[in-house]
This record gives sequence, C-alpha cells and structure tokens, in this order.
Amino acid sequence: MDEGRLIAERMYDAFNRRDAAATGELFTDDFRSHPLQATGPECVRDAWQRMWAHHPRIEVRLLDLVTDGERVATRTEVAGFADGSAATMLEMFTVAGGRIGELWGLSSQPQVPAQG
Repeated sequence: MDEGRLIAERMYDAFNRRDAAATGELFTDDFRSHPLQATGPECVRDAWQRMWAHHPRIEVRLLDLVTDGERVATRTEVAGFADGSAATMLEMFTVAGGRIGELWGLSSQPQVPAQG
C-alpha cells in the first residue's frame, strides 16, 4: 500500500476516533490548510475539536481515494451533523515523509466558524 493511501486512512480514522493528538503525527509542522486559511497541525486539531463539539455524532466515511506520487485526492461522506444532514467532501493533499504538508478541500456543508 502506498504512503498516500496509508496517511489518508490514518487521518480519517483519527478523526472518527476523536484522536486530536494524532494531528501532530499526521501533519507537518509547517502544514498549510487552504480551506481553514491557517497553518500548523494545531489548526486541524482545533477545527476537529470544534466539529466534534458542534456535531457529537459526526463521522467521515472514505468513498474514493486516488494517489499520484505525493498527491492524494479523496471523496468522503460526512454524516452525523447535529441537524441530521450529511455532506460530501472533496480533499486533495500532498504527502512527504509520511505526513500531510498541504491540503485543499471543498464541502457541501458550511464549516464551523473559528472561535475568536
């Protein structure tokens, strides 16, 4: 199994297990999230924690995954929103050294706003 597939599966598994600490192992120190317009693994950790707080039953199911060298593209179903809805999410990210370095994404569900 290639590195991109493994890291994608690990990322979604960590989200579903509510393992916020895993973000430090999954994302590079200089990780860049285009959807969150933020950097560092802590931006993912904080976003995940907000999602879990707002949607206690939220879960991601990996539907499609394509890898091409260091690039990974996924299509997922996100279910368990507080209002009972589900969403489709498309993500593309780069992988190097077993960690995600940069991520782009689109979702049919609006993001939970950052605290501030």
